[in-house]
Amino acid sequence: MKKPYPMTRWLSVLILSAGLGHVANLAHAARCSEDLLADKADKSAGGKALSKLATAPKVDVPEMPLDPITQLQMIAREAGSRSASLGAARLLSEAAEYDVAETKAGQWPQVSVNGSLMSSSTQADTAAANRLKQASLSLNVQASLYDGGRLNQLTKYRQEVWGAAKWGAAVTHEQVVLEAISAALERSRYKLHAQVYQQYMRKMGCLVEALESIVAEDKGRGSELVQVRKTQAQTELQRDQALSQSRQSEFKLRKFVGDLQVPGEGITLPLAVVPEIGEINRQIEFGNDAQQLRVQADAMDSYAKAVVAGQRPQLNWNVGKTQLRQGSTPVSSWQAGVTVSYSLFNGFSDEAASQAANKRAQAARAQLSDLLNTKYARTSEVYDVATSAFERAKRYVDVLRDSERVRNFTFQQWSQIGKRSLFDVMSAESDHFNIRIAYVNALYDGYQASAQLRSMGSGLTTWLLPEQQR
Repeated sequence: MKKPYPMTRWLSVLILSAGLGHVANLAHAARCSEDLLADKADKSAGGKALSKLATAPKVDVPEMPLDPITQLQMIAREAGSRSASLGAARLLSEAAEYDVAETKAGQWPQVSVNGSLMSSSTQADTAAANRLKQASLSLNVQASLYDGGRLNQLTKYRQEVWGAAKWGAAVTHEQVVLEAISAALERSRYKLHAQVYQQYMRKMGCLVEALESIVAEDKGRGSELVQVRKTQAQTELQRDQALSQSRQSEFKLRKFVGDLQVPGEGITLPLAVVPEIGEINRQIEFGNDAQQLRVQADAMDSYAKAVVAGQRPQLNWNVGKTQLRQGSTPVSSWQAGVTVSYSLFNGFSDEAASQAANKRAQAARAQLSDLLNTKYARTSEVYDVATSAFERAKRYVDVLRDSERVRNFTFQQWSQIGKRSLFDVMSAESDHFNIRIAYVNALYDGYQASAQLRSMGSGLTTWLLPEQQR
């Protein structure tokens, strides 16, 4: 039997070429990856061709047509334009704007025109019937002289309701963008899982071919062949499950972006940088959801003031002219004056309405306080998840390098010297590919946490999209 050549660190090249090279943003991982690639190049230049068993197929790195930020912007824009919930939130904001215009119209004089045409007939017992036609046209103008500030406070209330609606639309937009980017990340995660399992299957396939040759000469080793085939079948099931999860993530992503082709492999690069927690905490106080609650509380304060102002004396002026024609006789009249109205008793409804508005304002401020406390605590949690995940990913690079040595030595000792059993080889391979899966999960846990952290601050939409594109 021809002596096989030693295995090289082809797995490290596969990790990078399979799409995990974007962890190179992390300084330590970048150095490790460069060392592994250099080691691979040195051995390839000085050595002979590897045996079929020891060589993994090359995976071509696809050329990225768009930079990562552009890809993220595409997802954010398309998700925002297709979202029905965001469209509804924006329509509610526009409706609130029209409410402001309606309230402001109350400061202008109100002009009305009334007209009538009547015909009447009267008849006494001893007289002929008397028919009379009457036509009238009147013009009236009235406006408020003093309302205790009611209209100003009501206008302010409407403006603040409009502002809250705009902040609400921004909150909805942020949620949609975060969900779309999360779906894209999950799709990429499971695609990489499928690639890792596919490479594991290929390795098992090589072992199956080698053992088939051995079993042809030594029937007593048939159980080893069965063991490898079983592992190959199990790995195929894991690959199929990863592909199924990838398709499900694809369906979820399509809900947000439709038929937009999103490469997805490069979107993780900007998310490998974890934002500074102090800056995120400063942004939280002025985030979209915090601003919405703050404006809602101010709106309730303004409404309470408008209710109180409505109970003060209300002064209005009015001017009117009536042109009347009775039969053939024209008659005209002018009216001008000031009216005063004041409610003496209304069953305390004004006080109840004012107190209700004040309580709603207090409730909104209590919600704001709770929101800020919750987000501050959540920020620390998510920041720890992100930094810990990326730290694990960097450490997994070192573990993978050592795991590569172990599997190489184990295979050499089994195939060349016979000091190791097939069980040792299978265990080394299983541990190695499980570490690769853990490495992928650590990376994508970090990417997801980084995206969530940005969303909790000023927002992904602020980070990705100029204001005119939102």
